[in-house]
Amino acid sequence: MRTDPRSLHDTTADLLVVGAGIQGAAIARDAAVRGLAVVLCDGRDFAAGTSSRSSKLVHGGLRYLRQGHFALVREALRERELLLRSTPHLVRPLPMLMPFFARKNGVRPVSRAAMRLATRAYSWLAGRSTLPGPRPLTAAAAAQAFPGLRTSGLRSALEFFDAATQDTRLTLANVIAAAESGARVVNHCALRAVDQDGVRLVDRLSGDEVRLRVEHVINAAGPAVDAVRRRAGIDGEDLVRHSRGSHLVLPPRAGETSLAAFLPDGRIQFVIPHREGTICGTTDVDDPLADTETGPPTADLDYVHEALGWLLDPAPARGDIRAAYAGWRALPAVQGPAGGVNREAFTVTESTPNGRMHSVVGGKLTTHRALAERTLARLFRLSKRSPTRRLALPGGDGPREVRDPLWWRHGSRAHAIWELAASDRRLAEPLSPHRPFLVAEAVYAIRNEGVVTLADLLLRRLVDPRGPCLERESLARAYDVFRQHAASDRGEDEITELLREVEVERGDLWAWQSGTG
Repeated sequence: MRTDPRSLHDTTADLLVVGAGIQGAAIARDAAVRGLAVVLCDGRDFAAGTSSRSSKLVHGGLRYLRQGHFALVREALRERELLLRSTPHLVRPLPMLMPFFARKNGVRPVSRAAMRLATRAYSWLAGRSTLPGPRPLTAAAAAQAFPGLRTSGLRSALEFFDAATQDTRLTLANVIAAAESGARVVNHCALRAVDQDGVRLVDRLSGDEVRLRVEHVINAAGPAVDAVRRRAGIDGEDLVRHSRGSHLVLPPRAGETSLAAFLPDGRIQFVIPHREGTICGTTDVDDPLADTETGPPTADLDYVHEALGWLLDPAPARGDIRAAYAGWRALPAVQGPAGGVNREAFTVTESTPNGRMHSVVGGKLTTHRALAERTLARLFRLSKRSPTRRLALPGGDGPREVRDPLWWRHGSRAHAIWELAASDRRLAEPLSPHRPFLVAEAVYAIRNEGVVTLADLLLRRLVDPRGPCLERESLARAYDVFRQHAASDRGEDEITELLREVEVERGDLWAWQSGTG
């Protein structure tokens, strides 16, 4: 799937998309589906940044209704429905419980009446949704629906529905769809500069530079939008501000019901069950990002842990935390609290020494397809209704084999992995006794999903909320599979780089758990 960067040298394209997160991947897919000659590049791996570090939700954003952002919520709910239908293996219905507690220590709780009205409006804005509407629950019913919910002061609850996803795999599905529709996609290849002769890209693995002639560049680099603008020779005020969202991962829990609870400080906190771990968060802290993303600092770990202590009984101990991560949102550079900034995406067009650059500002995971649709319709005078409205993402077609564990990761393409496993009994073995993946999944990813490094494989193809298994034997086995099947291999540097990425992603977690942070 990965294009050799050298093959791009002195070629021409209609469009270059810089940044292979969810927005850039969706734009590349839409462009390729509509017949444009498109190149998608990223200086790191596909989904290596914020698009692998979200709350894993496909939702309208109930809290955005409180802020009056009705158009954003309506669009997100429409896109939620499209994703439930086109990508059922990666986007699943999620019952959500919003508990209401009595006033405590002078803190006024969120209004039950207001939230009842908001969830009804939410359901109305969703239109002909396949998801059930909201319903009120008594305190006893809420405690039964979510075992472990704090019952002290619990007065009642609301149940409503949204959807959960695996953000990394959803991004990758868009990249694969783009490639299969004719896009040239290349990870570990960064934009170096723009001059009168074209766009200069550099292969970060070999150091080779290539030159591409293209009139339109879409800058979908997320938190790195302004850094890309500078490399393109654009002067001007920053377009984005950065907001850090941190999460903790608890052990998996029984059932599908998640929590969406307002804390005493007015922020909403999620507790979302996934098969291999429970995602908890998040924060919304202004944090200028100097370089690439790091992990959650001690202050964020304390905040989310204290929030869980307020919501759950018993409160989770520090030792219960299995992993932690943080993502950086690229919000419009406006004044005011980060939590109140409108998340509706838009593009800003500026001139470069060679053509124009259109920088994406803002955006939500849920609305990636809609952003791509309207952006390309405007730039290339195309139909406002893209074919992507009716096309399934890779794996989203065919019967729903819900009893097949591979279906939940690969959809209808699971059969190709089972066929690979059947060809060699060693490929049917688990890659690690502590993770759900088969050796065949690793081999399939290396051959078909643009894997370049061991970190690509274990962090962003074989995705687990807990991260990769770091036990010596499991790492050695994974590296051996990678070494046998990958096109390139940097020896022990592969393991070193993987461990470095894991350490950076977890931030202060290990020190925080040991009491030294």
